Amino acid sequence: MAGRYRVETLAELREDARALLRGAIDVHVHASPDPYAARRMDARELVQAAREAGLAALVLKSHEYPTQALAWALGQESDAIRVYGAIALDHAVGGLNPDALEAALRIGTRVVWWPTFDSAWSRETFGRWYAKAEAIRVLDGQGALTPVCHTLLDLMQEHDATLCSGHLDPAETLALVAESRRRGVRSIVSHATSFRIPVEVQRALTARGAFIEQCAVNSFREGGDAAFAAIAADVRAVGPEHVVLSTDLGQAPNPAPPVGFGSWIERFLDAGFSTAEVRRMVQENPAAALG
Repeated sequence: MAGRYRVETLAELREDARALLRGAIDVHVHASPDPYAARRMDARELVQAAREAGLAALVLKSHEYPTQALAWALGQESDAIRVYGAIALDHAVGGLNPDALEAALRIGTRVVWWPTFDSAWSRETFGRWYAKAEAIRVLDGQGALTPVCHTLLDLMQEHDATLCSGHLDPAETLALVAESRRRGVRSIVSHATSFRIPVEVQRALTARGAFIEQCAVNSFREGGDAAFAAIAADVRAVGPEHVVLSTDLGQAPNPAPPVGFGSWIERFLDAGFSTAEVRRMVQENPAAALG
């Protein structure tokens, strides 16, 4: 994201973007400690920066460890922002592991990412340099969810958690969301366009009640303008009423996540989305997705 969208401070954002940032919810953001990636700031610094920007809430994401204990501790420091913990069902927690999930849910975890970097789709598409165990699949040879998936969804239903699809392929995502929605589990389709979920599949998922997440991070990489154009086209195709905008930021070379969120908001305003549409995507829909 070059030019005036590449800003480093809140003061460089336009007032209309700063106004929408106040009350926004970032459902997907990274911070240190991180065992493999260099992060822009640690979790306390992130929460402080989000609070100063006026965000209402954020969800701490790690691919390797559950973040609820960290989120709980930071949430005790201020009642001006809600900090949600999450778990990603990758090999670092045992993959599709009901014991790990139940422990996380029992201490208040509200967001569950299904396999991300350890999913077969992610490994085949993007690789994973430190992978040791086999890739994770959620469907059996007949295209049905494996039995452990139903156990995991039972736990999520019991504890009123929100499902994020992670890095699953389109067929896996459809099957998982369909079953989650049958059980009344709230669902978010993670960074849909960036992870090559076709727009017709996105529409099918919204018909099942899922929200479509679109993340800012690829707009800060080489080819960022094209990445944004593809995302904006998909948002128009499925409708802002079904979309959650988040950042997936926290990488060391990128702006602080709240500032990047403001830049992301500016891009949508400049692309012709109304203030009401952007507010819905950064405030109302994320609130509904988190229950």
